[in-house]
Amino acid sequence: LLFPGPECALPSHSAPLSHHHYPQNPPASPALLVSLECPKDCPLDDTMHPSVLHMPNHLDSSECLADDVSIIAGGSLTGWHADSAFVLWRRVLGILGDVNSIQCPKIHAKVFTYLYELWHKLAKIRDNLGISVDNQSSPPRPVFIPPLRMLASWLFRSTTLPAEYKAGKLQAYKLICEMMTKHQDVLPNTDFLVHLYHVMHKGFTSEDQDILNTMIRSCSPRFFFLGLPGFTMLVGDFITAAARVLSTDSSEAPRIEAQTVLGSLVCFPNLYLQIPLLQTVPGTEDIVVGNEEIKDYLVNILLKTARNEHCERARCIAVCSLGLWVCEELMQESIHHQVKDAINVLGVTLKFGNKAVAQVACDLFQLLISHWEHLQRLERTLPKKIIEIFVATIAFLLPSAEHSVVEADKKLMVSLLLCLLDWCMAVPLSLLLEPITMPVLEDPMSHKAPVLDYVYRVLHCCVSGSNLHTQQSHYLLSLSDLSTDYDPFLMLGQVKSSEPPPSHAAATDFGNLLTVAEEKKRRSMELIPLTARMVMTHLVNHLGHYPLSGGPALLHSLVSENHDNPYVESSELSSDVFKSPNLQLFVFNDSTLVSYLQIPAEPPAAGQPPQPASQVRVIVRDISGKYSWDGAVLYRTSQESCRSGEDNRVPNGVAQDQLQSATSTPSRKQPHSPTGAPERLSSPEAWDSQSGCFEESQEEGEEMDVLDQLLEELGQSSPECLPQPQLRLNQPAPSPCGMNLEQEGAILEAIERQTQQEEEQMRRWNADVSVRAACQREPSHQDSRAPFYFCRLLLNDLGMNSWDRRKSFHLLKKNSKLLRELKNLDSRQCRETHKIAVFYIGEGQEDKCSILSNSAGSQAYEDFVSGLGWEVDLATHCGFMGGLQRNGSTGLTAPYYATSNVEAIFHVSTRMPSDSDDSLTKKLRHLGNDEVHIVWSEHTRDYRRGIVPTDFGDVLIIIYPMKNHMCFIQIMKKPQVPFFGPLFNGAIVTGALLPSLVRATCINASRAVKSRLTLYQSFYEERALYLEAIVQNHREVMTFEDFASQVFSPSPSYYPMSGTGSLSGSASAELSVAVGTDSVDQVSPTIPRATKNRVSGKLRRSASAISKSSN
Repeated sequence: LLFPGPECALPSHSAPLSHHHYPQNPPASPALLVSLECPKDCPLDDTMHPSVLHMPNHLDSSECLADDVSIIAGGSLTGWHADSAFVLWRRVLGILGDVNSIQCPKIHAKVFTYLYELWHKLAKIRDNLGISVDNQSSPPRPVFIPPLRMLASWLFRSTTLPAEYKAGKLQAYKLICEMMTKHQDVLPNTDFLVHLYHVMHKGFTSEDQDILNTMIRSCSPRFFFLGLPGFTMLVGDFITAAARVLSTDSSEAPRIEAQTVLGSLVCFPNLYLQIPLLQTVPGTEDIVVGNEEIKDYLVNILLKTARNEHCERARCIAVCSLGLWVCEELMQESIHHQVKDAINVLGVTLKFGNKAVAQVACDLFQLLISHWEHLQRLERTLPKKIIEIFVATIAFLLPSAEHSVVEADKKLMVSLLLCLLDWCMAVPLSLLLEPITMPVLEDPMSHKAPVLDYVYRVLHCCVSGSNLHTQQSHYLLSLSDLSTDYDPFLMLGQVKSSEPPPSHAAATDFGNLLTVAEEKKRRSMELIPLTARMVMTHLVNHLGHYPLSGGPALLHSLVSENHDNPYVESSELSSDVFKSPNLQLFVFNDSTLVSYLQIPAEPPAAGQPPQPASQVRVIVRDISGKYSWDGAVLYRTSQESCRSGEDNRVPNGVAQDQLQSATSTPSRKQPHSPTGAPERLSSPEAWDSQSGCFEESQEEGEEMDVLDQLLEELGQSSPECLPQPQLRLNQPAPSPCGMNLEQEGAILEAIERQTQQEEEQMRRWNADVSVRAACQREPSHQDSRAPFYFCRLLLNDLGMNSWDRRKSFHLLKKNSKLLRELKNLDSRQCRETHKIAVFYIGEGQEDKCSILSNSAGSQAYEDFVSGLGWEVDLATHCGFMGGLQRNGSTGLTAPYYATSNVEAIFHVSTRMPSDSDDSLTKKLRHLGNDEVHIVWSEHTRDYRRGIVPTDFGDVLIIIYPMKNHMCFIQIMKKPQVPFFGPLFNGAIVTGALLPSLVRATCINASRAVKSRLTLYQSFYEERALYLEAIVQNHREVMTFEDFASQVFSPSPSYYPMSGTGSLSGSASAELSVAVGTDSVDQVSPTIPRATKNRVSGKLRRSASAISKSSN
């Protein structure tokens, strides 16, 4: 039954092996290898070449002879052996003669049914040859292989029989298609291909619908994957036959297979610009080779089937095929004009009644995000129009979806909201700020609103309810407001749902429990508002500044309350944090956790004005992530500080230091007061009434009697005023009568003594500073030493201490439970995460060990892996790790891909070490536990699921590279996994598109697998539940007085005993007493309520005293 063949086997991923008996290698286009024109007037059975039936000419039977062969083969061994069994089997088969000569159609059909079963047994034998038994090593390639094309001549001849042999003919066509879609160990010769293409052309152009259905059902896109010489001549026949199958309403038509064939050909027109086609000459049976542009023909069929196909699975494949064609066209220099029509169909499909189809359309728009620049090249406003389509579609579906009890309706709305988020984050911010392009008729001012405004409006409606937009005309963007070049009401054909009936679950299925059902219902009702709130928060936090300076792997803050905290020595978040006097935790709007922390400020740089010694750090935890802000009090900028400093230095025309020297040193150039009056200084100067200035005395150091000088001048100028002519006015009068000289001397001595005492007292007063008028000094800056002062100041400036905020702003109870829940919240992901395994299979690798031992792959494989994501160093990577280690035990680098909403890391087998059994075990553990596997196979045999044993691997995406720089995609998934795109089983794509398409398909596949898990939660649902638990369990309800006291001093036991810049002595003493007497009770979590109130009262009085002293 077997003949030698490995040395002439043709690997499907490489060029044919050259042989001296074989024709030359085919050119780039396999269709140009041979001319397949049959001789005129010559029926098929008369032109049948013997090589179609017999083995290849270069295989001589003498090559197989050896000493250990049986007698029937010329040896000496007796008994049953492989060669003797093969010869006898061939002889028995030959006894049948020509099976096409059987006159009875029923017997003819039974014979071909048997031949079909026989061939499948031979094919199974071939599949089992060379398989590893222990999965530890790959056996050598088999020496003998079954002759799978041995029945070809009977099959070809059967297709020419009359119509009454239809049943046998259908079996023949079926077997021909399956035979030629299987890997060919021996390359068919030219004569065989001539007859094969002739038979297939006749079958595809047959008027019998059953023949069409049979061929389309049995001839999968693997026929294109094999790349037989000249196969492109049948591309037109495949398209026409698939279109004919899809145009019929028969329930037996293979609609899914037909749509798969069309979808696998979307990349061929750009690769083969002029595809040769087999054409029948009108009026004759002659077949000629012609050229025809098939792109428009194929696209029109795809547009039609994407709109009108009534089979759900086929409609999903049609929509995926249309999306693949759009991506293929966007990569070309000249973009096809029907790309806009395809986007119109995809946009209308978003609001389609069948949610599975609408979900596929949403996934394709997610794929187009990476091509937004190419869309802008086609039309500048096209990305903005797509965002407007999403806004209008969400507004259209919201009223029905928010009240629906169908889970698919909610999930579609969530997908639309997340896709809208990714589009807004991908396009430039300037595009979102442009006015909408859709005309609005009633409100002339609405057209000035930017696109981002309508995005926030529809998100607000999703949070608050759809009835919100009815209160204002044109509050939302409706479908009727879209531009004229987009038809939002394009008619779509209905789809027959193919939902499987609910299966009876086992008793261990927790999904049937009443509590689980109630929980799922509750989450479903809150899903749309929660998603919209997350999208809104995400846009506020990240729009316009993602990725951050640290790279796309870093999205949220890694700062916690223990960092830069002088009161905490631990490097991790610990209970010591809650004892810090510079920290207080709040909850805002029952949805956001806010921590206010006062930390030491960095010293100012040289030339900068002095800054406060402390600054405020605000750490925010909400549904979208964790964020931290540092801020300080700012009264003026550095430029204003310089200008104001110059003005203060010369307030009255001179510098301040000059003023100080002028008050202590005599000078003639003294500044005048602002009123113009001279300043009287204590200096030996006299005032000249005529000149109006100070005049120095003539005799410095001698005291002058002004009255004596005046009296002398009066006596000289006016002698008539003298009481006695000889007596001057300044001459002392004679002593009074009755007073002797002693008495006069005593009086004079007493006067002089009194004068001296007075002078002495004046000298003492001059030396005493306390009797002088104190100089009014400018107050100097003093830093507040209160550990929570600036936080308290910021809270007050933000209005958080007001009565109006009491309903939405509360304190959190500081305890060990809160600490654990904060750590748990911080450990949650802030993005959707996926981990995907990547395997490389080389030629001839059939076992687990050889596959896992690969440390490198081919150049095509390396190019593909590099396109999945960028390489990150695992030792320093701060994003999602997917279980990989930083110590190098799982490799040094890994491909990583991230957007602001998704993270994906790829566990690449060739990046992980494989130098020991332990490393192989660790590699298998990481790769096998992933739910989605990518397998790059360069082996001639199809990949088998059991090669890498694992209970996971729900989805396998197997890539087979082709020799024309394209890749054939095979997708294996467990039955319970729903449909996902954009790639589908049987797709064929170019190498340039392959990485992005595979990455998008893997992410969608991972989402599809997770969606089947009971009570599965997305990342923002998890964060929302953790936040809700913290708020409910740790929100502290207290009076306004207690709230104010806690804000004034988060931890009074740490409060400084000495007063601050605004703390009076009495307030400091009172505060010291309050802290000293009740410090133990204040720290204790079991403090009685009365003690708390007493401490709070004392702190309130202290705060009042501080307020009064500062006023």
